[in-house]
Amino acid sequence: MQQTDFKATDRQTLFDALLHIFFWSTVAALFCSGVLFAGGAFVALRLQFEDNMALVARTAAYSIEPAVMFSDREAAREILDVFIEREHLCEMRVFGVDGSEFVSARRNCTDSLSYLGMGSLMADYVVASTDISSGKQQLGTIEIHGDVAVFSDFVQQALFIMFVCLLAAVFGASALARLLERRLVAELGALASVARLSRLEGSFSQRLPRFRISEFDGLAQDFNALLSEIQNRNAELELRQSQLEIMNGTLSKIAMCDSLTGLANRACFTEQLEKAVEAARASSTRISILYIDNDHFKLINDNYGHEAGDTLLVDVAHRLRGSVRDSDLVARLGGDEFAILLTQMRDEADARLVADKILAAMTRKLRLQDQVDVSLGVSIGIAIFPDHADNASMLLRASDQAMYWAKRQGRGRVRMYDPTLNDQDVEEKGVP
Repeated sequence: MQQTDFKATDRQTLFDALLHIFFWSTVAALFCSGVLFAGGAFVALRLQFEDNMALVARTAAYSIEPAVMFSDREAAREILDVFIEREHLCEMRVFGVDGSEFVSARRNCTDSLSYLGMGSLMADYVVASTDISSGKQQLGTIEIHGDVAVFSDFVQQALFIMFVCLLAAVFGASALARLLERRLVAELGALASVARLSRLEGSFSQRLPRFRISEFDGLAQDFNALLSEIQNRNAELELRQSQLEIMNGTLSKIAMCDSLTGLANRACFTEQLEKAVEAARASSTRISILYIDNDHFKLINDNYGHEAGDTLLVDVAHRLRGSVRDSDLVARLGGDEFAILLTQMRDEADARLVADKILAAMTRKLRLQDQVDVSLGVSIGIAIFPDHADNASMLLRASDQAMYWAKRQGRGRVRMYDPTLNDQDVEEKGVP
């Protein structure tokens, strides 16, 4: 279906549209009824005027008969003057039997609507004539001319009435349009308000009331049903979104956590280490990695089984977590290797203090399920940014190297990374 685009200047308010319809329909009705009424009244007035003129002519003929019979012109003129004034005639003429004028009388008559040609239009209807006779003897003829002002007054009154009716129609149409506009706009306004709130604020909980106008009520109920459907779909989408967020959070936690110990895994540790290095670089502060390896894990795992090995890893993770601050990150990198990320540290003494605390925590033996007590021990390597490395991967590698040196020199030791040494120096010189 082709739609027509209207310019902003072409649009009109509902009141203007209703007023336009009511006004012109009222004017058309008034015009048609006015024409019919005026036409009927005009015909009735004309017939009455003709009858009245004929009656006046007969009365005048009867009154003037003696004067004509005795050829008394003065008496005849006096009679004509009386009739002209009393009957509001314009002219009266009396003719003899031979057709010559016997006597006449006139009065000044003016047509207030002469511009409409009322005189010429009514010329045939304002003239009446009748014979003057005495018994069977014809004495002459009398002719009278009526005043067309009667019709002019009627036309003026008709025009005035039509004008008053037109004004009444304008005010009536305006009042009716305003009344209908209030009823229509009140219901359309409620519909528009709910639609606007739904579009701008996403408020789909709004509902329209029942309307008195059947078509608007049907539209409102359809709109309410549409809002309910949208609201239900949004609720379903929000529920799905919430479930997806929970699932994503769970998957993210699984992806970033070690399933056995609950600590951060290598991926999480690497990500946090890179962020910590960038933050330390920007703030010119130090961070440190403690790379930790279990000294007796392989022996316990081989002698007592994998379950005992898992118990050892869980217990070590618990002791490591209890040896550091909440702001420090403890991770299991894989196997029996752990790492701790220390932030907001002042110097290497802080890192050594934490390492010593960890060694002390490992002195307490672990009791396995078969009531066997096993000793725990760890080797710790320490590397500090930016003293020992200038990026995350090098810092982790340096701490791993320091842990390797500590393990080579004897279990249960702590070793600080020294960039001036290598593996051969450590083995040959036994550098502490």
